[in-house]
Amino acid sequence: MGWTFYRREKNTETNAEHFAAKLDARYEVITHGTVDGVFYAAIGDRTTQKVTAYVALIRWGSDPLYNFGYKDMDETVHPCYFRAPKAVLNALTPTTHEDALAWRAHCRRHHAQRDFLPKHLKPGIKIRLTHVVRFTDGTRSDTFTYARTGQETSGFLVMSGSRIRISNWRDNVAARVEAEDREILTPLGEMQVTNKPPAENPAETLLVETASVD
Repeated sequence: MGWTFYRREKNTETNAEHFAAKLDARYEVITHGTVDGVFYAAIGDRTTQKVTAYVALIRWGSDPLYNFGYKDMDETVHPCYFRAPKAVLNALTPTTHEDALAWRAHCRRHHAQRDFLPKHLKPGIKIRLTHVVRFTDGTRSDTFTYARTGQETSGFLVMSGSRIRISNWRDNVAARVEAEDREILTPLGEMQVTNKPPAENPAETLLVETASVD
């Protein structure tokens, strides 16, 4: 399904209320959450008692008549958006649909990755990303040092004394690098080993900016 745009009044209803109004009477929103412009919901079928996942991309604009748009899909089409809240995932009933199972696994892996990092990201440690980063000066690397200053709450990456700006780098950490290049794999890194992807995916190669670290 493509995007649908129309007029929607702001601050008069929640996303859950808005999308619940579009459902047939046999369905209800069990739990929900909006993450980075994507609405996730566990939708219950009152007839079958099954609960499945619903995903809607949402977009607000300045057009006075068509200021709101959405593109919705269910988990059986394997949406490429994997940040569904844990409450949504926990509310889903079992399924045998392969694409739905794959989507749920991706979402679980996203949370496992986010749970893993706070325990292992300490200032001064080295981390390896899932792909090689290509810099504007031609250098390439997939390994960086994690750092944090007194003003930083989330930390940042450093290479050769320069702060590296890579968007969403936390979602691409494959391993913590120990002495003698031993590695502690993240959930994402374990998936890479299992699936044996290519060493570098050109589509994921980034051009980044650097700034000196005091």
